Amino acid sequence: MRGSSFASRVALLLGLLLVLACGLVAVLNYLKFERLLVAQQARVLGIIAADAAEGFERGINLGVRLPGVPGGQALVERALASDADLHRALVADARGRILFDTERGRIGEDLPPALAAAASGAIVAGWRAAPIVNGFGQTEGTLLLGHARDSIRARLDAIALGMLRPTLLVLGLAVPLVVLLTFLAARPVRRHFDAFGQVLARGGGAAPPAFAALDASLAETEALLDGAERDLEALVALAPGQETPA
Repeated sequence: MRGSSFASRVALLLGLLLVLACGLVAVLNYLKFERLLVAQQARVLGIIAADAAEGFERGINLGVRLPGVPGGQALVERALASDADLHRALVADARGRILFDTERGRIGEDLPPALAAAASGAIVAGWRAAPIVNGFGQTEGTLLLGHARDSIRARLDAIALGMLRPTLLVLGLAVPLVVLLTFLAARPVRRHFDAFGQVLARGGGAAPPAFAALDASLAETEALLDGAERDLEALVALAPGQETPA
């Protein structure tokens, strides 16, 4: 009964360590994929924002002011349609007044504080900004893209489900195998511990059979080593330059 309890505790510990290891690997892989997807989205939004801002800059270089850029509203509408995660696109001038907006009812309004901060170069969650610069290097305004992370969450959910299946399969095979091996290995180990405890309890009395066999093997090995040492000394004595013993 004691041996079964010992094996159960060891098997439980090893099983928990295996589950924790698999869980840690899954979490680290999930976080790695999340970073990759966020970086990928940032690159895509950067390309969309730069392309739209370049369209406004070409209009400015034709000699018109930013509010009069031909097709300005079409440019922000096209930018909005470029990615499913975009929910708003707008252009504001250097003073923070909205000139073009996919939410047309907001045209002519001033930028809210959060968007004004994004337009000035600050990092604002959910917004991507690109400056609109004229041919003299002066900033005429800013293009702002509002985006969500719906596609990232959907892909991460798919990745998590994809990792869950092989992880459960590995655990389903490995945990019973670990438990079985633990019980098989624990029996002789526990037997040796019990024998050692009996020797200590007897205070040097007669050893149990397992330890008696071990002592006999050690004595036989020691005798063989002593015989080999004597043979080696005899060979050294018979080497050239040494006197033959009488």
